[in-house]
Amino acid sequence: MPRRSLTRRFLATLAAAALALGLAAPLAATAATPTPSPSAGTASPTLAAAPAGNGILRPGETLAVLATLANPGTSTVSAASVSLSIGAAPLTDDAALTRWLSGDASGVTLQQIATGTLDATAPSAQNSVSFTVQGTDPALLGRGAGVYPVLAQTSGGASLQAPTVVVVPAEGASTPLAVVVPITAAPRTGGLLTAKELADLTAVDGALSAQLDAVDGSVATLAVDPAIPAAIRVLGSSAPPTAVAWLKRLLALPNDRFALQFGDADLSAQIRAGVTTPLAPTSLQSYMTAADFTQPVSAVTTPSPSASTAPGQPPFPDLTALLDIGSADQNVFWPATGSVDSSVVGALGALGSDAAPARILVASTNLAGGTATATAAVDGVATPVYDAEVSRALTTAAAENDTALRGSALAAASGHLAFARTGAADRPVLAVLDRGTDRSRVSLRATLGALGSAPGYLPTTFAAIMGAPRTDVSLGEASPDAVRAADVADLLSDEDTIDRFATILDQPELLTGRERAEILQVLNVAWTGDAARTAVADHRSATQTTLDSVGILSSDFRLVSSSAPLRPWVRNDLPWPISVVLRTQPDDVRLRVQADTPIDAQASANTRVEVPVEARIANGEVDVSMQLYSPTGEVIGARQNVQVEVRAEWESIGLIVFIVLVVAFLGIGVLRTVSRRRRARAPEQPEEDDGASREADRVGHS
Repeated sequence: MPRRSLTRRFLATLAAAALALGLAAPLAATAATPTPSPSAGTASPTLAAAPAGNGILRPGETLAVLATLANPGTSTVSAASVSLSIGAAPLTDDAALTRWLSGDASGVTLQQIATGTLDATAPSAQNSVSFTVQGTDPALLGRGAGVYPVLAQTSGGASLQAPTVVVVPAEGASTPLAVVVPITAAPRTGGLLTAKELADLTAVDGALSAQLDAVDGSVATLAVDPAIPAAIRVLGSSAPPTAVAWLKRLLALPNDRFALQFGDADLSAQIRAGVTTPLAPTSLQSYMTAADFTQPVSAVTTPSPSASTAPGQPPFPDLTALLDIGSADQNVFWPATGSVDSSVVGALGALGSDAAPARILVASTNLAGGTATATAAVDGVATPVYDAEVSRALTTAAAENDTALRGSALAAASGHLAFARTGAADRPVLAVLDRGTDRSRVSLRATLGALGSAPGYLPTTFAAIMGAPRTDVSLGEASPDAVRAADVADLLSDEDTIDRFATILDQPELLTGRERAEILQVLNVAWTGDAARTAVADHRSATQTTLDSVGILSSDFRLVSSSAPLRPWVRNDLPWPISVVLRTQPDDVRLRVQADTPIDAQASANTRVEVPVEARIANGEVDVSMQLYSPTGEVIGARQNVQVEVRAEWESIGLIVFIVLVVAFLGIGVLRTVSRRRRARAPEQPEEDDGASREADRVGHS
């Protein structure tokens, strides 16, 4: 039974060795229970077993295994005894190894070789016990080359098991081994990484920096997403210094490389949606600002100026310069793992040329017949086949920051590599680190370090193994994602609508280029399941918002004269000025409206428009429809209808009434004046009559 002091010394030795090599301690661990529930309160404890040295056990060496119990729950796990056992015979093949690691022990005979004790484990804590078995132990002596099952098992309290393996390497000629490592960022819906995102990713502890740190000094072939260098270059002089340094470092690395699709878009989904040539970015002009290119900047950020620059604009880098990843192999395609069938190979194979024939990376699980080999061909098209089991284990290891769980995957990878080498000694093996995010520097270096030191293998490059003679293989039927193919069709339909809408811009590529970049990012192979559906739905919603960003603002109108302008507004929420035509049409001949009114609307503003209107002699209500069109005749925005209340004769009637009133007032004034004068003269007449009578009387008397 191991002593506790021996445990401490063993762990210290492992840690010191890992630090000296710059690698994480290559300990293997396999959870023996299903994935815990997201609720920590109900999560079950797990046991992991980690053989030292990536599970490689050479004859005469000491077997060292670290068993770790993790308790994610809220209750303490009581102390338990732990036993370590090893299989009497090696596993037979890859399938037997996969079954064993999944917990299927059928057909396996085990021999106990060590015991130990795990102390009680507090909630959210771990406890470990180490086992060492000397190479002279009878249980290890005389073992031939092979992959041997190893099991750590608790008894008393929780009953847990942790299967793993150790590999006794075989002698013989070294087998060429190439590995492809993606240089990618996390999936996104925006067309390019922002300056802040780039600053974070290329910082000393950033994910992109970790990727370059891991491959630096290796012969790994890099699969680079060209959207990353493009995101740096479009920023010109405002690019974060760490991002510029990162790009310089990428271009300076001697590693072979090839470009992924922009945004690592899903190739198979595009082919199944009827796309004959994989989608590519069309323009990134909308991401560039003139102020960032007024002064000469590093050649890294502007490798070559665009031949066509708008008047008054600085020389922007062209699309080819923006997407440059350095000297790279052409026409290399890496569809999503497990998605390749003969239709995909046929479509992509047609894109090759005599100078640069197409090469399509295919997982061994896609084969229907033939030997999985890095130098395979399907119907004359080069289809380098990567070992799916090895690649899966390596990908898991690279994504694990927990030492024990990372070690589990590395031990499994060693076992699968041992089986991959059982064929012809000179048959090269290809492995990939599949796409992933948030991989730590330690995990990546540990994984690539395990590959570089795999016994019986000689690290080489992807390009080197492509020169070997090809072996014909046949592909099985992949399980196509019909929903994903439908997503591609929907996104392309929306893009056609955006292309027509963009004719309102002097530079339509400002909008169409952004739309294409975002579509490619939404089709990133890392988007899967519900997350993929959400990304597509969000993008389609954003596209509709763009289409609704230009419209008419108006209200009902009263026309009280024979001519007056309608004065609607044109709303433009786009960040660029637009040119549109406002077409108006009344539904009644009582109103004559100017049919077409050209408008230059300002960016992010509402622009007032005046549409001349002429009314004929009539009254009533007239509906006027208004619709915006692009200069090329494309319908823009929604149709608006306004009601115009026509009172066209009011002007004449008012004038007549005014004249009548004036005449009436004048007539009344004259009549009143005459009447007043007559009244003024009426009292004088009786006085004259009285005088005459008196004169007559006087004459009569005389």
